[in-house]
Amino acid sequence: MIASITYSYPDLRFWSEYTELWENSVYRPVFKSPHYIQFLAKKYEDSLSIYRFYREGKLKGASFFVKNGNELRLLTDIKSDHNFFVLHKDLAQEDIANFVKGFLAAIKKEHWAVSMHVQPSWASYMGTFEKLASNSGLFFDVAQHTVCPVLEEATPKDLFDKLNSSRELRYRVNRIKSQLNGEFEILIGDKDLDDWVRKFCLLHQKRWEDTDSPSRYADERSQQFLKNCLQAWADDNTLVRFSVKVGGERIAFVIGLLQQNRLIHHSTAYDDDYYKYSPGKALILTIAEWMKDNGQNILDFGEGAEPYKYAYTNKELALNQISISSYSNIPFILKVKIKKALRKRIVKNPGLKKFYNEKIRPLAKKVKA
Repeated sequence: MIASITYSYPDLRFWSEYTELWENSVYRPVFKSPHYIQFLAKKYEDSLSIYRFYREGKLKGASFFVKNGNELRLLTDIKSDHNFFVLHKDLAQEDIANFVKGFLAAIKKEHWAVSMHVQPSWASYMGTFEKLASNSGLFFDVAQHTVCPVLEEATPKDLFDKLNSSRELRYRVNRIKSQLNGEFEILIGDKDLDDWVRKFCLLHQKRWEDTDSPSRYADERSQQFLKNCLQAWADDNTLVRFSVKVGGERIAFVIGLLQQNRLIHHSTAYDDDYYKYSPGKALILTIAEWMKDNGQNILDFGEGAEPYKYAYTNKELALNQISISSYSNIPFILKVKIKKALRKRIVKNPGLKKFYNEKIRPLAKKVKA
C-alpha cells in the first residue's frame, strides 16, 4: 500500500490509471468523471494537489484538491452537487481504512487545513472516515451543510408512475403541447451544444437580472466555463439535456447528469415570458419517462432545499461540511466554530434564516461564481 501527494498536473499514464479507477469505482461519481476532472485540474494546475492511493501497484483511490487562500478545498467544489472520494469497488474495509489513514497522515505532514463541502452522508465509507478522523489527533469537525432532496423508487417504472400520477405535471405537459404547439427535446452528448448553452445562459440571465442573486452566467468567461463542463461530461457519456421548444426556439432547459442508477437534475433555466406554463415543471415528466426507458430509479435534485423540489421527492439526504487541520491552526478552527454557531442560530431563527436565504446565500454564490 502506497499513499502519496503530488503537486503538478499529471502525465498521461496517471490519467489512464484514473479513468480505469473511475470506471470501476464504488459510485462512479459524475463530478469526478475523467474528462471533467482533467478539465478542472488543467484550469487550476498552479494550485493543484492530488492524493493518490495504490495497492499492489494499481491506483485504487484518489482525491483532487486546490489551494484557496490558506485552505485546501476539493477541486470539484467549484461545480458539484456532491463530492465523493473515488475508491475502487473491490477495496476491502481494511483498504478503505488505509486510504483514510494515508489521507490524514498527509494532512499532518503537509500542515494542511482542509475544507470539504457537500460531502454525501450516505457514502458507504463515511462511517470509517469519520471514526478515523475523530481519533487522528487532528482537529476534525463535521456539520450538515445543506441537503439533497431525491425521489427514489424501487424501479424506473415505479418512478415514472409516481410522477405521471401528478395531475399538475400532466396538465403542464398537455397545455404546452396544445396551446403552444410545444415540443419536448432530449439531447445526448454534445449535439447542438453551442447554441443550447448560449440560449441557456441568456435565459438564466433574464430570469435573475432583477433579483438579489444575478445570474452566474452574466459574462463570457462563465458561459465558456459552463460549455467546457458540459463538453467534458458529454465526453464521459454522463450528460443528457432536456428542453422545451416553441416555434423552433428553446424556452426551458434542464442539465441532467448520469451517475449509475440516478439522474441528477443539476441546473435549469427557462424563459420568464412563459412562466404561467411552468415549462420547467413539465420537463420533470419528460425526464421521468426518459429514466424509465434508460434504467434510472433515483431522480436526484442536487444540492439545496429549494421549495419546488419537495413536491416531487420522498427523501432528504444530508450533505455535510467536513473540516480538518492541526490543532495549532487557531484561525482556521475559530472560523469553523463561528460558522457552525451561526448556522445553528440561523436554523432556529426564522428571520435570520430568511435573511440568509435571500441575501447572504445569493451573495456567497455570486462570489463563488
